[in-house]
Amino acid sequence: MKKICIYLIGCFSLLCFSMNSSAEEKQELTSINDMCEYFPSTAQTWFDGGGTKTQLIVDGKNSSNRSYIETPGRKVGFPLGSMNLNSHKTCEDSNGGSGDCIADPSLIVPKLLITKEFTGVDGSITGLSDITINPGHYAAINLMGGNAADYINVNIEPGVYWVNQFNATGFAKIHFSNTEKTIIHVQNWNDPGNVIYNHEAEPDNLLIAAHGASSNILMAGSNLLKAHLYSENNIALNGSVSIYGAVTAKTLKLFSNSRIIGQSECINPSNDVQLVISPTSGKGLACDGIAIDFSLVDSDGNVVEGKGQQLQVSSTPVAVGDRNSACWSKDGSITTPECNHADDSRFDTVFPSSGPAVVTRYIHSKFLNSYNVSASVSSDNLTTTEGPYEFIAKAISIVPSEGVDGSDSNQVAGRPYPFRLKIRGKENGNGNMLNCHIIKETTDIDVTFSNSVLPVTSNENIEIKKETNSWTEANRTLSVAFVNGVAGGDESQADGSLKARLNDAGKARLTVSANIQGNTFTTSEPFYFRPFTAALCDQSSALPSYTDELNGAYLASGTDFNAYLKAVNWIKGLDTGLYGDGVPDYDNPSLVCSKAVTPSYITHSEGMAQLSLAAQLNYPLSGGIGVITADGYPIANFSKEVTSENKNASTKMNWNEVGTLGFDVFQNNYFNRSGFTIPSTFSKVGRFYPAYFSITTTEWGYPEEQGSTDGAYVYMGQNFTNVDFQAMSHSASGSDTINYGGFDESLKAWFSLVGEHATRLNITNADLDASHWGSGAFWQVSNLNHAVVWSRLNDSTLAGNTTKPDGPFNMSGNTSSITTALGLEISGADPVSFDATSFDPAVIEQELLSQPDVRYGRMVLDSVGGSIGSDVNVPLRVEYWNGNAFVLSNKDDASKFEGEKHCKQTVWPDPNQSSSTLLKGSNTVAQGSDVTHLVADASNSTLREQVRFWLRLASTSPQRGEANVDCEPDYLDQPWLQFNWRGKGDEDPSTVVTFGIYRGNDRVIFRGESNIIGTSN
Repeated sequence: MKKICIYLIGCFSLLCFSMNSSAEEKQELTSINDMCEYFPSTAQTWFDGGGTKTQLIVDGKNSSNRSYIETPGRKVGFPLGSMNLNSHKTCEDSNGGSGDCIADPSLIVPKLLITKEFTGVDGSITGLSDITINPGHYAAINLMGGNAADYINVNIEPGVYWVNQFNATGFAKIHFSNTEKTIIHVQNWNDPGNVIYNHEAEPDNLLIAAHGASSNILMAGSNLLKAHLYSENNIALNGSVSIYGAVTAKTLKLFSNSRIIGQSECINPSNDVQLVISPTSGKGLACDGIAIDFSLVDSDGNVVEGKGQQLQVSSTPVAVGDRNSACWSKDGSITTPECNHADDSRFDTVFPSSGPAVVTRYIHSKFLNSYNVSASVSSDNLTTTEGPYEFIAKAISIVPSEGVDGSDSNQVAGRPYPFRLKIRGKENGNGNMLNCHIIKETTDIDVTFSNSVLPVTSNENIEIKKETNSWTEANRTLSVAFVNGVAGGDESQADGSLKARLNDAGKARLTVSANIQGNTFTTSEPFYFRPFTAALCDQSSALPSYTDELNGAYLASGTDFNAYLKAVNWIKGLDTGLYGDGVPDYDNPSLVCSKAVTPSYITHSEGMAQLSLAAQLNYPLSGGIGVITADGYPIANFSKEVTSENKNASTKMNWNEVGTLGFDVFQNNYFNRSGFTIPSTFSKVGRFYPAYFSITTTEWGYPEEQGSTDGAYVYMGQNFTNVDFQAMSHSASGSDTINYGGFDESLKAWFSLVGEHATRLNITNADLDASHWGSGAFWQVSNLNHAVVWSRLNDSTLAGNTTKPDGPFNMSGNTSSITTALGLEISGADPVSFDATSFDPAVIEQELLSQPDVRYGRMVLDSVGGSIGSDVNVPLRVEYWNGNAFVLSNKDDASKFEGEKHCKQTVWPDPNQSSSTLLKGSNTVAQGSDVTHLVADASNSTLREQVRFWLRLASTSPQRGEANVDCEPDYLDQPWLQFNWRGKGDEDPSTVVTFGIYRGNDRVIFRGESNIIGTSN
């Protein structure tokens, strides 16, 4: 569809454009009307600095490096005194004339107010080779690949982009769509000169807008770009840059053979637009008026988009010298005082500022006159005249009933409605013709019906039904009974004996003609038919609409799905009553989606078919709407124009969240008729579930001072100080699915610990269940502090609690260490996977981000002896199994001992006699050992005795069940340092201390003495 656009010059425009504070915030510059508001000329600013600041710099010196702006009348929208123009050839007009640019403050535009969406949720893109980029929210796009001999190709798909930083520092050919609109919002755009732009379409289809007080668009190099550029700060062109389009910025600079050539529907309106009056003639009653449409159409007869152009209309009597003027109304209703003056014979109005350029008015007269009608659009130098429009004394009027949306002319496709035929007018043709009344004749009259329907491609005709007869097309003659001048009812209401319908959408005209008393009367009535309702559907059924059902999984978040915006005919079962009210009584998307689309609900010369989408979160009840796109556009900015080519085409949808959405599909003001709205059938779509999960944190907390200050390993059987697993749920695009935390617990994923050695850890499925999901996309196990142990390996060949050393596991620097692959296995009601690229089959296991350092440890006490009656130091050390042997745990500064907590047994001289000796002293090992702090106390100076001491490390140990073993009640809880010392099972470490192994004479060295029976373990 071709478009025109105008801009107004004068104080009114200047006043409007300077009131930036009241500018309306835009959703997106998707229409040509929106574009024209910010690009009315080739170059302009939104900032009125009053001429105190330089805002336009053009290096227009007369040389091969001359820069200039080509713009109508050499006018640019900048304040007086704000331009620095080098030479007198800084601007050219469209006729080739050159001179300095002329500042025209009336062309200063409002500042673009638009909600910023620089979220960066789609990450950054680095283009090192050929790449296709889709609409999204990017932190940066960096085109760095290619070289002077081999450019990379970058395809930028149509749609809306939000890019914090756009850097084209490599050698790239950037291709834009030549058929669809592309809008790129940036904070900075940097092109140092190695980029080739490929956009051969209308500049109105490509917009680059920079936002922020320090925003810049910098372009250099020999280049050509067809686009509109906008910046809240600076735009600089340097070095043979040619912009075909328009530029708006706070400051604009052109250097070194740069130029801006004005090309836009806003700057150069199409010249083939015509002003059309329809119908070109007509007859009717003065009281009803004759409806006349004033339209702007292109050379193909299609109504173009309105731009708020001024329309002037006047009427004149056909008869020369006749001074009886006509008058006008908006809706066919008029009073005599509104038709008394010559000024009433003309009116001024404006075409819509968006939508079809059509204005409808009704011409009336107090007299039985004929009139010609003239119309003009001065801004486009368009004028036309049509007629005659003749007012007659009597006519048959078509009076519909049961209209919708505030007018009986508004009807619903496929829905029958009653109508009446009335013989009206003035019987003798005298007096004020605005005062019509019913001419009360009672007779049967042959009435000829005919109809026309737009669009002309419609295969449907208006159908009529008389009484109990079958429906028939309104293109025949029927005998109709008039009673007191009315058929199909009485003067006040219809009785349903005459009904009409159109099984399609469009603008239709029903015409009736009858011969009454020798005179033929013809009248017609326009009707507007809209679809009954619209819904978001699958191709021929409703989309899945599950919420919290266990088997209600529909689609992974962030995955594209195809939906159909369907507008359908009347469904009687959804609209109770004889005729209903044209609005569904309740939502039934399954029924609506099973119907075929209304065939002629398409854009045509009389009106635009354009469905809008709105969405809300239906499940979970609390959550966020996330980002919903339709055909690459945010849903808030999306509307789909329905054409004959795409009316059965799908719309590509995407949602980066989880749960269930509710959609409304609708069109407001169909045919540009206020309130004539296609109502929505609310449809739910879901349940969307996370596309994949990722393990984001794995923490193994070790005892402090064990391997390092913060801890670096744990002994088997020893508690980890902390175990923390965290996971996140994501959409297919990688964003977090915050709504997942609001799912019912039965729908959330749960985990299990897996891997060859997973059973050595006492982590159960219950520890990793779905209760650990927080309020968002975050799952965390936070209740395992000091609760998790890696168990020792039981020795099944021995009885009792006997373990055998193995490992070490995941010990850095140890070639005998065993590397584990512990991970999480995921389960859930919905499909679950750990892989963003593999949903079928799903990847249900993922290795933890780190593996625990675990060792088999033991505490060793040396057996010692001393002189008679003396105390003896007992050396102590902690060892671990290195895969081949026990070695000193020389990085253990954490293991403790307390001598007072011990068991003892007399070995000699009398095993049945309790010993009075003691084990005492406590400390923490240093580098795995201690040789001074554990002391065996002889308790008297003449003692000769042999005693076994056990250092208690647990509540149970084999010696506690042996005869003549005396134990202190307390113990130091370190069971992970027990060992199977005597083949009786894991027990506390022990030492045999011999008191009196020699007499203590300092001059004599004793090799041994008699009657001492044992000196070692």
